[in-house]
Amino acid sequence: MKATGQEHPEAVLGIAGRFRIGGRAIAAVELRAGHINDSYVVSTEAGSRFLLQRINGYVFPSPARVMANIVRITRHLKRKLGPGSARNRLTLVSAVDGEMWTETAEEKRAADWWRMYELIEDTTTELRASTPEQAFLAAQAFGRFETQLVDLPPPPLYETIPGFHDTLSRFEALDRALASASDSVAGNDRRRQAVAEIRSVAGHRDLAARLGAAAAHDLPRRTVHNDCKISNILFDRTTGEALCVVDLDTTMPGLAAHDFGDMVRSMSHRADEDTRETSRARVDPELFTALAQGYLDGAGFLTATERRSLVDGALVLTLEQAVRFLTDHLDGNVYFRVERPGQNLDRCRVQLALLESLLARDADLRRVVGGATA
Repeated sequence: MKATGQEHPEAVLGIAGRFRIGGRAIAAVELRAGHINDSYVVSTEAGSRFLLQRINGYVFPSPARVMANIVRITRHLKRKLGPGSARNRLTLVSAVDGEMWTETAEEKRAADWWRMYELIEDTTTELRASTPEQAFLAAQAFGRFETQLVDLPPPPLYETIPGFHDTLSRFEALDRALASASDSVAGNDRRRQAVAEIRSVAGHRDLAARLGAAAAHDLPRRTVHNDCKISNILFDRTTGEALCVVDLDTTMPGLAAHDFGDMVRSMSHRADEDTRETSRARVDPELFTALAQGYLDGAGFLTATERRSLVDGALVLTLEQAVRFLTDHLDGNVYFRVERPGQNLDRCRVQLALLESLLARDADLRRVVGGATA
């Protein structure tokens, strides 16, 4: 099942006490911004604050691999960025037993895995890019993050979600969800609600193999973030500087086009992710140009072939996310956190509207990426 978001405050404080926080935890405030993990800001008697997270075991069935990756990434960034860089990277807090996580077990249920980070104070997050300047800074930060991981020592990071950006397998999961929906009254209702969206994604299915075919020949595997939303950047509250990339659970081998594509699908328009006004979900040329320029400035390692793949990444990732939201709607909202009925279907509609807008401007977008300054 997905993370509950319903942990009792006293239980959260007890879990926080398992970490080396230099005092007694006295308060825990839940953050509801993310779709996947449960997160709490924990305060201590001494005034220190930390971010405590429960890893969603439904989404990440091997939390040991998630944490092994994050330990390697955070240690590498600490070495690479050096002294005085604490605001530009995540710092794990060790548990009292010396591990970098702790587990809580309940009868007849798999153990929950918890981790803690030092809280980076005086920062803000955004739900969408409000200006081209902000889009540039976010894309530049993701590009720099990838550049910092180019020399991550081997072996490659674990694939915490195998096939995460295998768009063909996402369509196969959708096929299974469609078949399963026929087995229940509720499932059939959800399917009837999504008739237009099912037809729409089917019409674009030929896009699904585009990046996979290119990757088999010319596109190198990189260490990439795989969830490049602006909400995964911490900005300095005073200066607006993009300080730190967060949410490293899906950082693993992949394509640069995956990350750029995720930026475009989440930051190149002015619509909320789950708005019912899908007319707002159209690519904004100024935002797209800012994203291209910022990413190319930050990701200095890109080859010419990778650069040519970036717009394909935007098309494929937008379609893929539409398929994922649609699949979760049909499955009964078991993956993404929802606050109201039909929310995943609304999210799917936003992605499909954006995809149509991207396809309509395909040639223009390719010119922008080709001419943006690296």
